[in-house]
Amino acid sequence: MGNISVCIIQEDPKSLKEAVESLKGNEKFIKEIIYTGEAQNIPGVKFLNLYSENRAYLRNRCIQNAAGDFILWLCDTTQIEETTLEEYDQIIKKFPDVDIIYPNEIIVDLNGEENIKNYKDWYGNEIELIQGLTLENFIPAWAVLTKKEMFDRTGKFDEDFEDYEFYRLLVLNLKNLKLKHSEESFVTNRITESFIDTSYRSKTLRDVVELYDWKKEIFPLLGWDRDEKLALTTAYTTVGDRLKKYLDLLNASEFYRKAMLTFHNQYTLKKLIDTYISMGEFEKAIFLTEKQGLTDEEISNYRSFIDNIQKLIDRLESLVQEGSIKDVLSSINDVVEVYEGAPVYNILGVIHFILKDYENAFKFLIKAVTMNPVKEEYLENLFDVGKLLNKEEKVYSLLERLRP
Repeated sequence: MGNISVCIIQEDPKSLKEAVESLKGNEKFIKEIIYTGEAQNIPGVKFLNLYSENRAYLRNRCIQNAAGDFILWLCDTTQIEETTLEEYDQIIKKFPDVDIIYPNEIIVDLNGEENIKNYKDWYGNEIELIQGLTLENFIPAWAVLTKKEMFDRTGKFDEDFEDYEFYRLLVLNLKNLKLKHSEESFVTNRITESFIDTSYRSKTLRDVVELYDWKKEIFPLLGWDRDEKLALTTAYTTVGDRLKKYLDLLNASEFYRKAMLTFHNQYTLKKLIDTYISMGEFEKAIFLTEKQGLTDEEISNYRSFIDNIQKLIDRLESLVQEGSIKDVLSSINDVVEVYEGAPVYNILGVIHFILKDYENAFKFLIKAVTMNPVKEEYLENLFDVGKLLNKEEKVYSLLERLRP
């Protein structure tokens, strides 16, 4: 198989020793072990002494320093099995054209609960991955083996996509890559952070739908020959659904609007109304209930729900202005059970700002702005916290990614 450079990305330095120990049994396949973080007293590891929250940057530094023909990508919170590289070796011998080998995954969440993910083998059908629109659900990011020369063809990781770097490189190059699943291999991936900036994912998705052919590659099963209008409406709505899951509600609403203009239907209309409600754009949501073919009961239900939500938000904002932080925190969970929209995340951001918990304030406000980047109040709050944390550039980058 050639020599392997094991590149370990820093996430939690205290876990590095366990990650290195998990390599035992694989030694004959390993040329070197590289760690992006600061030096520790662990023999046999080359330390790059870098610190960055940008995983793409760290991966690229690993590529520059790797001397092996292959790179095994780990972070310090992941562990492989003692037979993993032997199994990868067998795959390379049988499928020498393979660029990427990936295992199954055991995800350990913040509560210590395990979730086992058995992935599919996409060898020979790589382009079908596009149809899922969310590559992170179908392939792990860690314990993945790549040919080093692959990066001569694909280019290196895009450093503008800090923590979605692997999937962006993958999805933009799928037509020219061979992927192979190692059925018997597992990587254990311990999650240490629950916050995800989903804007990296939504921007990549919007780039994908511009790059690939809708009829032949992304939505080949929609029956374009039978009813092109219906197929296009379904495709627009599907993209909107994926963007909504990524909290990119402004762009989701645009795809729902395109679907409605192509073929007016109640299914997409209700998704658009719900999206405006989640954005906190209540007037737009109410406007859409008028003269759109909804029943009187549906209109009444929507307006009653919106009215109740507005009252809840107004009450929470009043409590914040009064300085009744404890009252807000004690009632916020009840609100989230019925409504988890942008106004709620904005309020949470303001509360954590008042409590001088600026890092969490920033995270909540990132979510609020991701959900509604045209609301001036949310933007002002995010920029205020960004200035305190010296993260103004991150705010500008976020807005660029969300720009339709």
